[in-house]
Amino acid sequence: MILVLSGTEEGKEIVRRLHKEGFSLLTTVATEYGKKMFEQMGLEAICLQGRLDTDGFSRLIAEKGIDTVVDATHPYAVEVSQNAMDACKKTNVRYLRFERKEIPIPKHPLIHNVKTMAEAVNKAKLLGKKIFLTTGISSVARFIVLKDEKELYVRILPIPEHIALCLDVGIPPANIIAMHGPFSEDLNRAMFRQYKINTVVTKDSGEVGGILEKLNAALSGGIDTIVIERPRIEFPKVLSSIDEVVRAVKCSY
Repeated sequence: MILVLSGTEEGKEIVRRLHKEGFSLLTTVATEYGKKMFEQMGLEAICLQGRLDTDGFSRLIAEKGIDTVVDATHPYAVEVSQNAMDACKKTNVRYLRFERKEIPIPKHPLIHNVKTMAEAVNKAKLLGKKIFLTTGISSVARFIVLKDEKELYVRILPIPEHIALCLDVGIPPANIIAMHGPFSEDLNRAMFRQYKINTVVTKDSGEVGGILEKLNAALSGGIDTIVIERPRIEFPKVLSSIDEVVRAVKCSY
C-alpha cells in the first residue's frame, strides 16, 4: 500500500497516475477543500482528510500496511515533511520526496529575497503602503501587525474558513481575493493595477506556483516584490518529476 501526502497540483497528478497504474494507495490532505479536489476526480474513497503528527503517521502506516510514502506536500510544509520522514524512519518504511524544481530568481533592485516570514514582515514595513499577499492563509496572521500602517490585500483559496479567518483578524472584505490559481502574468498585472499595489509578497513556489508570472507582472509595474526563500531540509531521496516518482514506485513492486 502506498501513501501519497498531497496538497499540491503535482500531488493530485501523482495520485491519479498511480491509481491509473493499478496501485493500491491512499492519499492525505489537510483541508476539506483539498478533499473536494479528489471528489471531483472520483477518488474520494482513497482520500483521508486531517493533519497528522509523527505518531499519527506511524499509526496510519501500521494500520493500513503502508510500505511506501510519497511526500508531495508544498515546499514550505516543513513540519509535515519532517513528521512523515520521522514516522518512516521509525516504522522502517520507504520515503520518497517529490520536490518541484526551483526557478532562478532574477536579480533586480525591486526583488528582495528574505529567508523567513518574519524577515518578510520587517522588509514590508520599509516598502510601499499597499501590500499584496500571495503567501497563503498562514501568513495573514503574521502580516496583520501591519494593518494600522499598511493596507493589506490577500489572495487566498476560496475556502469559507479562510475567508472567515481574514475577516476575523480585520482584513476588509474588499481586500480579500478568494480565487484558485494558477494566475497568468496578465491577470496578476491586472490585479496589481486594480488595487494600486506597490509591494507584493510571494514564496519561491516554483513554476507550478506561478512565481515567474508574479515577478514579471510586478517588475513591469515597478512594484517591489519580497520573495521568501524555500526552507531547507535534508531529504533522503528527492525526485523532481512525476515520471520519476512513478518509476521509483514501480521499481519496488
